[in-house]
Amino acid sequence: MIRLIACVFVLAACAVRTPINQVAISEVKQHLKYKNVVFRNFTAAPGVKSPEAPLIACRRSAVEYLELKNIFKVVEKDNGKSYEEPTMFVDVILTNLRIVGGAARFWLGVMVGRSNMNIKVKLTDADGLLIAEKELIGAPNAYSSAFSFGSADRSLPEKMGFLLGDFILANVSEK
Repeated sequence: MIRLIACVFVLAACAVRTPINQVAISEVKQHLKYKNVVFRNFTAAPGVKSPEAPLIACRRSAVEYLELKNIFKVVEKDNGKSYEEPTMFVDVILTNLRIVGGAARFWLGVMVGRSNMNIKVKLTDADGLLIAEKELIGAPNAYSSAFSFGSADRSLPEKMGFLLGDFILANVSEK
């Protein structure tokens, strides 16, 4: 009986992440359609509290992640200039944000629940044509957050940046 209850708790507390098709970097390089990736609008939906720092962290980690892949000529925040090569524009709306604070995680542990971050991503080209659109969801396991002293909660925006980078990589190739 105790095993059954433990299994229910463990399965109910699994981390949630939007599944993204992982693509090989060599495959992306061979069929690359867009040479530049420009991050335009990173905004929050009305009612989202304190979105500034998580949005900045998400964009920064996505840019760094894509730069490390060494595939694109330009990966940057929009600065208004025009690009000669085919360019993909990234627009993000933060639709839901809950990051459990360190004190709550310390005192209440798993009972305080899980953190979560939802972003709606829209990828367009220079002509405004829609390439892809999807809501990406990240919610770390409450148990792992409790036993890592909240580091999974605090690193959620950066990990969402990695997820955003994978979504971009899955959509920059010619299909």
